[in-house]
Amino acid sequence: MNVGYSKKFLKQLAVLPSGVRAKIESFVFDELPRLDSFAESGKVEKMSGYKSFYKVRFGSYRVGLHKQQEKVVVKLVMHRREIYRYFP
Repeated sequence: MNVGYSKKFLKQLAVLPSGVRAKIESFVFDELPRLDSFAESGKVEKMSGYKSFYKVRFGSYRVGLHKQQEKVVVKLVMHRREIYRYFP
């Protein structure tokens, strides 16, 4: 899978607590590019009401994904109480 990363995501990732950051980095940089579809991972959930937006849960944090044809863009990572104000 072709994966891109927004500048906002990379900045937000840098300030997360180290335990959560390690889990997210492992998934986003290692697992996600190797997937052929989201169904393979079992972690990626479709956002209700949107055709091309997805989320991944990591404890109290969420990663927002946007699928654009054959490319997936990792948009942002935030605490669960904040992310739905800004994503999608």
